[in-house]
Amino acid sequence: MTTQSELIRLQQSVRESRIDLSREYSGLVHELDFRRRFTESVKRHPLGWIGGAVSAGLLATLFGTGGRKKNSTPSVATESIAASTLGKAGWIAGALEVGKILFPVVKPILMPLITDLLGNITRSGLAKRGRLP
Repeated sequence: MTTQSELIRLQQSVRESRIDLSREYSGLVHELDFRRRFTESVKRHPLGWIGGAVSAGLLATLFGTGGRKKNSTPSVATESIAASTLGKAGWIAGALEVGKILFPVVKPILMPLITDLLGNITRSGLAKRGRLP
């Protein structure tokens, strides 16, 4: 039979274990939040991510086959047109992907600049027409 002091000690031990488990669980959830970690990494090292994205796009454009078969023998004119079109499409697709990745990071910087620019354009246009005091 356990005494009252042993029961209190066991209850305290269970409380401490629950607190420790809760702390470990929240730390694990925090560490496994990859979206947050990725966003923080891009915010801390934007130039590294931009350089990596540009490098990956360049390598994909230069060394990618674009799904074309090597055994087919199209004419030289058709091949050069297809290659230039695929090259341009690759660069555009790469630029769009980089833009999608960087937009959340760059948005707080770009929005005030764009609103100021549009405000200046609007004010100067209205002033030229004599509608702005």
